[in-house]
Amino acid sequence: MDIYVARQPIFDRRQNVIGYELLYRSGLTNSCDETDGTEASRAVICNTFLGLRERIALPPNRVYIKLTRELLVNGVARTLPMGHTVIEIPGDIAPDQELVSVCQELKQAGYTLAFDDYIMHETLQSPLLDLADIVKVDFTKNSLEECRAIAIAQKLARSDRQLLAEKVETRGNFKAALDMGYMLFQGYFFSKPVIVKGQDVPHYKRNHMKILRELSRKELDFRGLEGVVKQDVSLCYLLLKYINSAYFGLSDKVTTILPAIVLLGETEVRRWASLVLLTLMGAGEPQEVVVRSLIRGRMCELLASDVGLAGHEPHLFLMGLFSMLDVLIGRPLGEILMELSVSGEVKRALLGAENDYRHLYDLVVSCESGEWEQCSQYASRLNLTIGRITSPFLRALEWADSTVKINGQN
Repeated sequence: MDIYVARQPIFDRRQNVIGYELLYRSGLTNSCDETDGTEASRAVICNTFLGLRERIALPPNRVYIKLTRELLVNGVARTLPMGHTVIEIPGDIAPDQELVSVCQELKQAGYTLAFDDYIMHETLQSPLLDLADIVKVDFTKNSLEECRAIAIAQKLARSDRQLLAEKVETRGNFKAALDMGYMLFQGYFFSKPVIVKGQDVPHYKRNHMKILRELSRKELDFRGLEGVVKQDVSLCYLLLKYINSAYFGLSDKVTTILPAIVLLGETEVRRWASLVLLTLMGAGEPQEVVVRSLIRGRMCELLASDVGLAGHEPHLFLMGLFSMLDVLIGRPLGEILMELSVSGEVKRALLGAENDYRHLYDLVVSCESGEWEQCSQYASRLNLTIGRITSPFLRALEWADSTVKINGQN
């Protein structure tokens, strides 16, 4: 059986990632019968906690897993690590006595329960809702007024209950949910940049853009790059720390910038500096923006040969890596790309033009977001199977998480 694994981050009020919901399907569509859903859930649970645990979410982050009625009453929840798992109860599940008893036992045993998909006009008070430590409120199926009313009612019902705003797609909705008292958040709000007319880009980000421009030149000017790197204390420190690490095994320490750049070489210095700059620019944004950029870059690179783009790996890596620069810098992506000497194919792909790069980019983004129906369509267009995509995705995910930790974004 093919396994479809994706994860969606869950944030706290400071936009720190505190966990991931594991997204699974039995197939490539969002609608599946209960038996298939149960089998898909079993497969994801098995692979997550037996084979992929440290590649999906490391403690203290927790995983949120939605369980079907069958898995709940069959005791599967008890096999999950208590401190590392939040058990999601579907909002449309019938609260019969057997199920309520099972959930009561799980709660008494110390498990955290979340009631999923709370909708104002469809969800009735039930014993399952009463047991929930976390209530997930859908911001696309409830109006903002209804989301506010739900927050007030649930806090009155139980003051220690956490409210999770899910499907929060814009920063406006995120700010509204903050004002309403929601504690946890899920959705793609972080990928919607706020462009304020007349707002200047902070000085340190302008310097990072200068370095990116140097890195994106067709022929790298080592002395020109040295000049702009030396204007950034953090980058100087990280470069010298990197070149003198055990990874290179140099007998003599490198203490100045130009020799460090020369030793790294053109390909490696472009890659390393781009990664570090991305994490530095992401200091004021949710960490997940950087993680997603890294996943996209690495996955594009890993799939290059499978889609007939062998030899294009450096360009494809930068395409994925730079795909969220608008969020990190706070300017339209088109303006940013005009200042960089990336290939025309990369620019056209990121701005939505149809080309081979864009086809791969669409596939990678749909996989990273867990949009399996779209992912299937894009994969078919590239003569790939979903099974062929899963391994590169997991490798990219693991690499992105470790890269962020190495660069201090943790």
